[in-house]
Amino acid sequence: MNRRPPGARSRQSPRPGGADAPQGPSRAPSRRIGVLSVVWITALVLLCIRMIDLQIVRAGPLGRLAARQQFESVRLPGRRGLIVDRAGRPLAVNVDADSVYAVPRAVDAPDAFARAVGGALGLPAREVRARLRRGGPYFAWLARRLLAEGAADRIRALHLGPAVGVAAEARRAYPAGPLAGNVLGFTGTDDAGLAGLELQYDPLLRGTGGVEVADRDAIGRELVQTERIVTSPRDGATLVLTLDEMIQHIAEREIALAARRARARAGLAVVMDPQTGGILAIAVWPSFDPNRYQDAPPQRWKSPAVADVYEPGSTFKLILAAAALDSGAVTLNDRWTDPGKIRINGFTIHDAEPAEHFDSLNLAGIITYSSNVGAAQVATRLGKATMEAYIRRFGFGRPTGIDLPGEAAGLVRPIAEWRGPALQNIAFGQGISVTPIQLLVAVSALATEGLAVRPHVVAVVRDAEGRTISAPADAPRHRVIDAGVAGQVLAMMQNVVREGTGVKAQVEGYAVAGKTGTAQRPGRSGHYEPGAYVASFVGVVPVPAPRLAVLVVIDGPHGAYFGGDVAAPVFREIARQALWYLRVPPEDTTQAASSPVEDLRPPR
Repeated sequence: MNRRPPGARSRQSPRPGGADAPQGPSRAPSRRIGVLSVVWITALVLLCIRMIDLQIVRAGPLGRLAARQQFESVRLPGRRGLIVDRAGRPLAVNVDADSVYAVPRAVDAPDAFARAVGGALGLPAREVRARLRRGGPYFAWLARRLLAEGAADRIRALHLGPAVGVAAEARRAYPAGPLAGNVLGFTGTDDAGLAGLELQYDPLLRGTGGVEVADRDAIGRELVQTERIVTSPRDGATLVLTLDEMIQHIAEREIALAARRARARAGLAVVMDPQTGGILAIAVWPSFDPNRYQDAPPQRWKSPAVADVYEPGSTFKLILAAAALDSGAVTLNDRWTDPGKIRINGFTIHDAEPAEHFDSLNLAGIITYSSNVGAAQVATRLGKATMEAYIRRFGFGRPTGIDLPGEAAGLVRPIAEWRGPALQNIAFGQGISVTPIQLLVAVSALATEGLAVRPHVVAVVRDAEGRTISAPADAPRHRVIDAGVAGQVLAMMQNVVREGTGVKAQVEGYAVAGKTGTAQRPGRSGHYEPGAYVASFVGVVPVPAPRLAVLVVIDGPHGAYFGGDVAAPVFREIARQALWYLRVPPEDTTQAASSPVEDLRPPR
């Protein structure tokens, strides 16, 4: 048995798990740190991804959204260009007008707001609510360019704070009222041209818009002190017309007096410079005021001088005479008998006054005394193909190209449809439809040695700085017939006024050349209306160097209905006053005008 020495301690192996066993490093803190690290790294990665998404991927759209919320971008329209007459007198201008807007986001009680604002503007409450809905949260128009006086003041008196406001906008105004309303046209609420020259030249008149930016407050109101222009607007071009305000006034006054006196459906007068094609006046009765175009029926908005067609009646005999002489089918010495009526292809053609008859008529006599029977015989000799060719040569059946919207082409039927006495009817202006401007241009060529002009209303277009952009007046003339033939027909026109059906068109001191016309009025059924006529007169003055070409048309006169009785006196008054205004000196007309036609007066 072994014994330990005294004082010696026994050695014992440590027991696992005992109190005295040595302890290793704990793993729990390491795990926690690892989890936290993963969370932080994941969050950092997600944050980076979000930052990349916001600052790179979606930077553009979000920047624009922020700008829309913080800034107000306003389009600044260029002021519409002016329209002035040939002397620079204003016919269409811009004036400031009040417009009312709302900030829908600032409207606390929409129903009460709609009732209050509607009462001030004269609108139903439901319409105000609808306009609020149509606008965005920050802006909605309630009324544009107010015409009613005091409406804006009533809005201000409501004291609705930031929910409603009044802004100044440019509004189109026509200082001469209804003068030349059919020519000028008008603009709509958005300042776009809707009729007349305002429509025809709208792209030039509108100008170029600019952009203004301003800061917004918390509810979307524009902060005036922060306004700044990014792009400056440019004003529209100015139209300088060939129209003359004074001649336009003369023509409108005379055509209105004549139409009322004749109790007619309508009246029209067109005055043109036959040398250039510049339109000096287009007078229409009844007309309308472009400042209040909504008060007139839409059919009055168009210009009947270019948009309406009518049968020209005996004024078309001038085209027949020119075609007959220019083609060589007829000479000045050829003669025909006019018994008052004639049978052609089973139909009877008679003169306007059947009791009249002539034993012998030359071409000049047919024109002077407006013989339908004589014209029918001339047309028969001329033939369909030749007649149709000259009709086209004079420009009928196609637009003239005048710078007004809605121009009609007229109606010239194909030769294949010229059945029965169609050729003979066309010879005296029935069975063919023309526009007033077509007829005036065609007849004017007879007074300018056979050269036809392109009619136009605008002489010069100038930009906002006054530089010329274009000059429609510079269009060249083109030849229609021989100059000598034109002179012969012009001499016949002088005789019409001197001793024929147009004596009431005579202007003291001036030589006048012209032609009367009386046509039956076609009805909707395709037949002529019983007792309905269109009276007209077309002429030039003074001869041989005319300054004015004038067409007068009276539609549906009651009582007297012949062109020589109804329309010729209107020509006389317009020409007399316009010549005085233009300072055209009178000439001695006591001597008979020289004429290439001998033995003009036929035996009766």
